[in-house]
Amino acid sequence: MIVHKIIAGRPRDMEDVRTMLLKNADLDREYIRSWLTEFDRSLGESYLPKFEELARFVS
Repeated sequence: MIVHKIIAGRPRDMEDVRTMLLKNADLDREYIRSWLTEFDRSLGESYLPKFEELARFVS
């Protein structure tokens, strides 16, 4: 779900990701990072930095 919301990139999706990160401290962040890295490569986008920014915000 987080990967999909990061890719969608709407403000509401980013807020949802923040909430999920806050409420689920045990999320497998490496799994999320690996998929975002694949999408970055495949689509030529920068999704991983968006996730990292949100993850720092809630840490």
